[in-house]
Amino acid sequence: MILVTPADVGRPQFARLLRDGIVAPLAAGVARPLDVPSSPGLRALACAHVPRHTVLTGLAALWVHGRWARVDGSAPQAPWHVVGVRGLSRTDDARLAFHSGVTSRMGEHMGPVRVAPVARACLDALRWEDEHVTRAATVAGLAAGWVTAPELRASLALDPSNGAGYARVAAIVRELVDGVPSVPEGF
Repeated sequence: MILVTPADVGRPQFARLLRDGIVAPLAAGVARPLDVPSSPGLRALACAHVPRHTVLTGLAALWVHGRWARVDGSAPQAPWHVVGVRGLSRTDDARLAFHSGVTSRMGEHMGPVRVAPVARACLDALRWEDEHVTRAATVAGLAAGWVTAPELRASLALDPSNGAGYARVAAIVRELVDGVPSVPEGF
């Protein structure tokens, strides 16, 4: 068994397996046996609830790529951000926050899910998720080299400059990449 869920073993047994350290948490309601190493493919399998017509982005995409995780190695808390083409149907899943935008054209297939490239996932995380966490993840990526300033700039250039959140994200990217401080909103 590569992934273990409460549906596989029952809720009490699933909780016991986690508590006793027999399995390690991956995402909400999904764990892996300790002898199965975590990998991008395995993390993508844990995202099977993401609709196929969307692209997983933000911190959840960085987690799938192996570039960000919570202290215990598990996925970010819900909601995970997904991007689809405007007008497509959305599921009624509280674990997901649906958006439309250019990210919908950028997904890379990883197992059952399409995942945004790392630079795009950083930008979407800066746009929609906790700014302190996403700034730290992006700075760590720039320092480690798994995302570069040119990649961030190129990905940002694909967004319409009059789009929702563009000015804020562009200011944050300028600050992180060029050292130009962003001006707080309202000034």
